[in-house]
Amino acid sequence: MKRIFAPLILVLCLAALAGCRTEHQWRQKTTLTVETPSGPRSGSSVVEVTALCGKLPLTGNGVEYSFRGEATVVEIMPGRYLFALLGGSEERFYRAARDRFTGMHRRDWLYEIPKQTEPVALTGKQMPLLVTFDDLTDPNSVRQVEPNDLAASFGSGVALTSVTLAITNEAVTLGKIAAVLRCLKTSESCVKMNWGLPYGHPMRNIPNTMFVRAEE
Repeated sequence: MKRIFAPLILVLCLAALAGCRTEHQWRQKTTLTVETPSGPRSGSSVVEVTALCGKLPLTGNGVEYSFRGEATVVEIMPGRYLFALLGGSEERFYRAARDRFTGMHRRDWLYEIPKQTEPVALTGKQMPLLVTFDDLTDPNSVRQVEPNDLAASFGSGVALTSVTLAITNEAVTLGKIAAVLRCLKTSESCVKMNWGLPYGHPMRNIPNTMFVRAEE
């Protein structure tokens, strides 16, 4: 019996691993609306998220994420842009709409996210990092934008009206950001590493993948 038991356990474990490696995929649309002295301005982008879920019980129920798409950009006024970066896109919908998935295990809400039809407003910690450039050709001119004080970056009369996230079937957005930031076409760093900021500060390291991920 002992000789049979060990191989049987191995077969069952491998079968469990194969059966639990489930892939979930959805597209989510981020829309920014901004009030300006010349009227409302808005911009949106669609990102495709892929979640690979399931490991052996002894190693936990981890989720491996990948995504493709680009940041959301709004032209506030001629030559002045607001960018909502990609960081945190993987679980943003779940975290912002957590009350819809109360009591669900991760394996369950991963099934439910693609079925969502109502958008969710992003506020507080669920807001994407917002930045602007004083000069789009100068990687040192990037500045963080406070969601509650766009006027400090763009002038009087400019205010963020809303940031929403919705599950969608629309095509993944690619090309808008590269049309604004030339550095993405030349593979130069759009934002220089700021070693003077403490580790973990959102503006310390903004790689180009925070603006666009064309392939994952």
